[in-house]
Amino acid sequence: MTDFWYIARLFGVLCLIMAISSQPSAVGQERFEETESNTQPPYTENRKLKAESQSDAANIVRSLVISGNNSFSNQQIRALMGTDVWSVYDETLLKADFQAIVRFYRERGYQFARIVEEQLSVKKFKDGIYLGIEIDEGTIGKIVVEGNIQTKEEVIRRELLFAEGDIYTEADRVESEQILRRKTYIGAAKIEAQWDELSKTVTVHVSITELLSFPFGVDLNLNNQKRYWMLQFRDPNLFGSGQSTLWRYERISEIGERTRSLVRGRYNNPRLFTSHWNFDGEYIQKRDGDSLLVLLERPQYTLKSRWSASVRFSESVNPVIWYENGRETDRFEQNLQGAFANVQRYFGDRRQQNYIGLWATSRRLKYVLLNKSGESGAMLEERDIKRVGFTLGRKHTAYHKTRFLQRMGQEENFLVGAQYALSLGYASALYGSDRAESYAELAVGSGWMRGDRFFGLTTVAINTNLTSRIERSVLQARTSWFYTDVFNTGDIYTLERGFRKNGLFDFHQTFVAQLTTEMQFGWSGRSQVLLGAFNGLRGYDYRQFNGEKMVLLNLESRTVFGGTIFHRIDEALAAVATFAARPFIDRPVHLGFILSGVVFADIGYIWNGRNSFDLAAPKRSVGFGLRSSLSQFSGTGILRVEFAFPLDPPFTLSLKPRIFYGQERTF
Repeated sequence: MTDFWYIARLFGVLCLIMAISSQPSAVGQERFEETESNTQPPYTENRKLKAESQSDAANIVRSLVISGNNSFSNQQIRALMGTDVWSVYDETLLKADFQAIVRFYRERGYQFARIVEEQLSVKKFKDGIYLGIEIDEGTIGKIVVEGNIQTKEEVIRRELLFAEGDIYTEADRVESEQILRRKTYIGAAKIEAQWDELSKTVTVHVSITELLSFPFGVDLNLNNQKRYWMLQFRDPNLFGSGQSTLWRYERISEIGERTRSLVRGRYNNPRLFTSHWNFDGEYIQKRDGDSLLVLLERPQYTLKSRWSASVRFSESVNPVIWYENGRETDRFEQNLQGAFANVQRYFGDRRQQNYIGLWATSRRLKYVLLNKSGESGAMLEERDIKRVGFTLGRKHTAYHKTRFLQRMGQEENFLVGAQYALSLGYASALYGSDRAESYAELAVGSGWMRGDRFFGLTTVAINTNLTSRIERSVLQARTSWFYTDVFNTGDIYTLERGFRKNGLFDFHQTFVAQLTTEMQFGWSGRSQVLLGAFNGLRGYDYRQFNGEKMVLLNLESRTVFGGTIFHRIDEALAAVATFAARPFIDRPVHLGFILSGVVFADIGYIWNGRNSFDLAAPKRSVGFGLRSSLSQFSGTGILRVEFAFPLDPPFTLSLKPRIFYGQERTF
């Protein structure tokens, strides 16, 4: 719609100009004749007279033609030059102009831009000199893809923001690297460009490190808080196409809950029909009821993209459990039907963008009480909500390549910048909502870094429902600070080279502080906030504390081990894996075994309307543990073994630790 009104307005202006110019006005005719009779700009008259008085007319520049400047206008290029029409021709000045033009291009990321001096045209006539300048902005002549063993070359090429014949820019190179690193089957990506003197074009080398995966597997997750047995077929890069599929049978058992059996199937195609549309479908069959999710989206796959859109449908049956003082009191069956659609339009450049979006959502919730074993304040509300609204946002984004923040060994994109979005919506009985109400949400995300070792990331989301007054509100916030490579030891491990040889032992130290909060207002009996081992308060039961507001502080000191010993361990594991995979894979298999030690302290608070916040009543724990990962494999997660000592248990204090062992997705 924005493009339609923009084009309509532009078309109207053009029609108005054409109408005015077609009128036989005397004033218009006079202006036309004046323009014809004065082909040079008025301000050049003095320069022309001065030049003719100082030099012969044959040395005056009569014409200046610039070609090859597809990315910048003639006016921008000529503004850089001292040589111009009606000036005296000076070869030294022209050389300086060439340097200024090349410097202008390279400051804007056109690394291989040049003046094609062999195409320089200097034609001398009696009435002056006619100049022709050819600019080569740096055309890509060849793209070489390396490191792809399973992934098809065209799958890598289609993710690049440039192709052969395009102009090479540093911004396209950097963002193409970021896009490749986001792929679950790629652990590292590097793009380099060099000038080919023979062909006078740019050759781009794209080097990737693929992540292997176990297509078939049995996973016995030894999580003592939530354990499951799983048999699966999984391929994040199906036949090297970039598509992914998952077929899984699971038996899940959480503390205090009955065992559940799930049959799950999922298929994802990120480039549907070679377009930028992404299809994601998932089906889950379980005893409680089947669940279905279908997503069709066209994301803003590059910051140069001007629009995005998505449509999502879901239907599921889920257990909802209410807790009081760490004990289950109510169990409900939730039936959820949802649909969501939105479209967004972006304005600006790669670094700074404003955007506006339109969205519509439908959400139907029903609850069936299955079991009640005690007194509680649970009053879950059935809703049929249908909203329409719009979003206004702004973002200033850049990404920094780093490692060992959220993943163990693989390259990560760390956000540097800020994003803001305000969404306003309205639900009405006119389009089927159970009642009229307004909705507002403010989301903020910010990332920053100091030097190359101090990183910070903060996200805040506030949403509220309003009728004649504020009905319900939720505040969720998280801030994480990382001080990595504390002792400036450098890179001890990369996916391409493995462990460096720097003595018998080597290490990489990172300090982490993370503050998380969730606060609900007006949700009493309809929702609750839980605190325990499942969300980071280690040493306590899975969902030991409940309330309406929660604050949690996690402090960690992480040490990644390296050196000759771990280099040898990694090589030994690689030899065993290569031997085991020989019937299936005819190449060496590197696992990338990473081991990390951690010392931590957790401090949490939880309260509600009946019990106000009490600074003197924290829930604290301290502990230590080990974490490991196979950095060369996709989807293996991070194995954790932690010993936590609760310092404020609701029972007699004991020196016996609570042991947590299991698999997580983030470091």
